This record gives sequence, structure tokens and C-alpha cells, in this order.
Amino acid sequence: MNEIKETCTCGCCGGTAKDVLLGGKTGAVETVGPGMSRSTFLKTLAAGAIGLTTLSALPESASAAEDTRIVKGGKDVMIVDKTAREIRISSTVTKDVSKPSIADWGRRFQAFFGAKGGKMEAFFVFTTEVSRLDIDKAIRELGIQTRKQIPMSEVEQRRGLKATTTIDDYLDGDPVICMIRFEKNGQIVEAALEDFIMEKIMVDGAEVIKPYTPHFIYHGTGEAINFPSGCIVCPSDCNGGIITDNVMPLKTTVNYYKINWDRMPEVGARAEVVLKSIYGPQPMKTVTG
Repeated sequence: MNEIKETCTCGCCGGTAKDVLLGGKTGAVETVGPGMSRSTFLKTLAAGAIGLTTLSALPESASAAEDTRIVKGGKDVMIVDKTAREIRISSTVTKDVSKPSIADWGRRFQAFFGAKGGKMEAFFVFTTEVSRLDIDKAIRELGIQTRKQIPMSEVEQRRGLKATTTIDDYLDGDPVICMIRFEKNGQIVEAALEDFIMEKIMVDGAEVIKPYTPHFIYHGTGEAINFPSGCIVCPSDCNGGIITDNVMPLKTTVNYYKINWDRMPEVGARAEVVLKSIYGPQPMKTVTG
């Protein structure tokens, strides 16, 4: 997997995560967009209602709940909650500015969330010590299924968007939601993974910055072929992980991404990654007619 890095001089990178999360100068007003306050952007949750269960001092208490189990990995823990049809995984916010999309605009297929020790660890911004194998098993335990896997031997013939592209050039599987929860000023806040990532596309030769609008699906290829990337949640329809954004076909790295560190928790902070099935207890598995 070759690194592809692009840079620009747009002047978008300003401030630090600490300044923004803690309000910067005294009396400063936190904003994350025109007319949008941070309190509007980040959904504030009552600590007693949900809580950061994987970051608590005694996560074992979650095992008392029906249809819930605990998986440990190093300093991290994963809670598999069959009732909520979600898994909650503790992680650390990491930042390697030498990698694409971290401190400047760049193209990438490497994951935003991944497992420590993987070949692509330096690319991750949420890193967990829970193994990807255990996470993959937990996803399938919730009934989330893969529909289309693509081996590495077929990458070159299927990658890119072209006139001959077909549905077989896309990874596919049950859609999933990826959320991030962390503590700020004594409260628990929650947002979608895509809310921390900016996207840039080229339209008629001009750069257009847009909301990141992924379609995350579970495909499981990385574990099926034992590919040691450590990648868990990837962009660019990459088959090296287990969850990907398949808006574009396989490894189509035409769009640019950049992490919005003004919205991110501080580097080194602990955060909970939540992977949740879109489907309820009676998902539609086939479509006929």
C-alpha cells in the first residue's frame, strides 16, 4: 500500500486542539462553522444515561448486563452489546503529521481508526490495542454481514472510476455507523466519525471543500485474507481493512481529506469508538422483484 500525499497552501490549518476544546483565550467563543457553536455541533449526553463505558475504571461492570460481554486488549477494552447492536471500543487520539490527511490535504486509503501494531498504524487518528481480529468477530457476532470482498490479486483490474466500472468493483456489506464519544468539561459528547474529517473535490478545475459524506459498510476483507494493515475504518473503498466508505469503487483515491483538529479531542486523549449496525432486530437481507 503506497502512500500518496498531496499538499496545498489554503491556510486552513490554524489553532490547536487544546485551544479549541478548552476555549482558547478567556472569553473566546468556540465556533466550528458559520453560525454553529461547538455545543450545537457536539451532542451533549447525560453522563448517567450512556457514559463512556469502555473508559470507566471498572468496565467489567458492563458484563452484568444481559447480552453484553467484555474483550480486553492491552490497555484498551471492547464491550459487545447485542441489545444495542453495537460495539464500544476504547482508543487513544494519535497524530503523525508526516502522513497524508493528518495536517494538510491528502489522498489516502489507509484507515482513520485502526489497531495498534498494524502496518498502517502511523496513519490512524484513533488507535486501539484491541485486536482487529476480535473486533471483526464482534461485528459478525452482532449479525452484521459482508456481501462482497475483493482480494489483493484483483485490485489493479478493479480500482478507479471508469466507463467500464461495474458493481463488482465495489466492496459491499451491511451499512454501519461509526461514532466517537469523549469527555469534555466534565460532560460526554458524541459525534459521527465523518464530523471530524473534511473532504475536498475538484469541480471544473476548482477546489470545492464539502462535508465528508461517506457510506460505511462492513466487508471484512482485511481479516479474511489476513492482511496485517491494522486498518479498521477506511476511506476510498479499501480492501485492506474491515469497514470502508464505498461511495467510490475500489481504492479510488481522487478526493482529498484532512482531519479537522479543531473538532478533535486533544492528541493523547482517550476516546470511545462506537460501531453500530444501521439495522434493527429484523434487517432486510434480500431484495426480490
